[in-house]
Amino acid sequence: MTAPLLHVQGLSLDTPGGRPLLSELSLQLDPGDRVALVGRNGVGKSSLLRVLAGEAAPTTGVVQRFGTCAVVSQQAGGPIGALSPGEAQRRRLEVALAAGPDLLLLDEPSRDLDSDGMEWLARRLRRWQGALLMVSHERRLLGAFEDFFVIAESGSRHVRGSFEALRDDLERHADAEQAKYVRTLNNLLAHERAHSRTQQRRARKKNLGRVRELGRCTPRSLLNGKKSYAQESQGRRNKIQQARLSDARAWAKATRRALAVNLPLEVVLPKLPPSDGPLAVLERVSSSRGGRTLFENINLEIGRERLAVVGPNGAGKSTFVRVLLGELAPTSGRARCERHRIAYVSQNTANWCDEHSVLERLRETAPFEDVATILRAHRFPFALADRPLRDLSPGERLRAALLCAFAQAQVPELLVLDEPTDHLDFVGLAALESVLRSWQGGLVVVSHDEELLRAIGLERRVELSGGVAAQEPKRTPAT
Repeated sequence: MTAPLLHVQGLSLDTPGGRPLLSELSLQLDPGDRVALVGRNGVGKSSLLRVLAGEAAPTTGVVQRFGTCAVVSQQAGGPIGALSPGEAQRRRLEVALAAGPDLLLLDEPSRDLDSDGMEWLARRLRRWQGALLMVSHERRLLGAFEDFFVIAESGSRHVRGSFEALRDDLERHADAEQAKYVRTLNNLLAHERAHSRTQQRRARKKNLGRVRELGRCTPRSLLNGKKSYAQESQGRRNKIQQARLSDARAWAKATRRALAVNLPLEVVLPKLPPSDGPLAVLERVSSSRGGRTLFENINLEIGRERLAVVGPNGAGKSTFVRVLLGELAPTSGRARCERHRIAYVSQNTANWCDEHSVLERLRETAPFEDVATILRAHRFPFALADRPLRDLSPGERLRAALLCAFAQAQVPELLVLDEPTDHLDFVGLAALESVLRSWQGGLVVVSHDEELLRAIGLERRVELSGGVAAQEPKRTPAT
C-alpha cells in the first residue's frame, strides 16, 4: 500500500468568534491525487487549507502530513517589490512549482492573474505529477479535475465526475439550503409563538392574584396604584419584542412564498429612466505611475453601452476605472462623469464593506414580500441577508452590492465592476452572469475572464498594454 501524504481525522474548525465552520471532517490524500476543494463563499475553504498546511490549528482533530509540501495561500503577502499583484502571484506560484514538492496546496491560485498567466497556470497544473489540493472557483482550472471535495454547512462530501456535473450538484444543494433555512425559520417562530402563549397564561394568572390582593386593600391604595418604572420599562421591551416578532413572521412568510416562484430577472431588475446623454467622458486622457506610462490619449464616451476593460497585469486597468469615475486625476487630459448616476464595485468589494445588511438596505424601499422575491431571483442566500456586509465574503459582498445598487432611490444607469468574478462560487457566478445579461443600463467590466465577457455580451473593448489603448468599435452583443 502507498503511504498517504495527508491524513485528517475528526477535524472540527470554528471561526475566532466561535461559529462552527466544519465538524468531524476526515479525508486522505495519496501520491498523485488531484482534488479540487469547492464550496460556497465564506464556508471555510481557505481556513481549512491553512490548517492542512500547518499554518493554523484545528479546533479539534488530527492533521498529519508526510513528505514535502509547498503552499501558496491567499494571504501570501502583498506585492513583491515593484511587481503588480498579478505578477507577484505568478512569482509565488513559480517558486512553489519549481520546488517539486510531494504535495502542493493552492488557495485561489488564479487570483490576480491575467489571461496569459491563467493559460500558463493551467498548462503547469495539467502537467503536475505530484499530489494537488486546490481551492478555486476558476472554471478554466477546474475543468481538468475529476475529484471534488465539497465543503458545506450541511456537511462535506466527495463528488466524482465532470465539472458540469459538479455545477449541477451545487445548484441543487443551494436550492435545498434555501428550503432548509425557511423550515428552520418557521420552526423557530412556532416555538416563539408557543413560548409567548405560555408567558401570557402565566401573566394572566399573576394579574388575577394581584387583583385578589388589591381587593383586601384600602381605596387609597387603589388610587395611588401608579405603574412603577420597572413595569413601564417591561412594557416598552414587550412592544419592541412584538415588533421584532411581527417582522420575523413577515420575513418567514415572504421567504416561504418566494421559494414557490422563480420569476425571470427582468421582473425584479429596476426600470431605468430614458437615456440622457453620456455618463462618462474621457478627452485625451493619459495616466502615469512611478514614471511609467499606463495609458495615453484615450478619447471615450460611455453611455448605456457595455464596455470591457482588459489587459495584462500592471497595465493600469483599475487606475483607468478610477480616473473614469473621478477618484484619480489624469496625468493629462480631461475626465468627467455623472457620478450620481453610476454604481461602482471596486476590486475585492472594498468600497461596500460596511455595517449595513442587504435586508436593511432593501427594506428601505420595498416590503418583505418583494425583498424575498428579489433575493430568490438573484439566488442570494436568505440566511445571509441580515448579516452586515462587512461580515460577508468578497464574493457574497459583490452580489449584495448589486442588489443594494438596484434598490437605491435613484437607480444607477451605469454599473462599473472591477474584477467581479474574483472569489465568486459557481452558483454566484451563474447568478451574476444572468443579472448582467438582463441589465438594461450601461456596463463597464474589468476582467480577465473571457468566458464571462462573452456570456454578458459586451459591445466594446478597451485593451490596455502600457501606452496607447486599443479601442475596438461597437459590435452586436453576443447572445
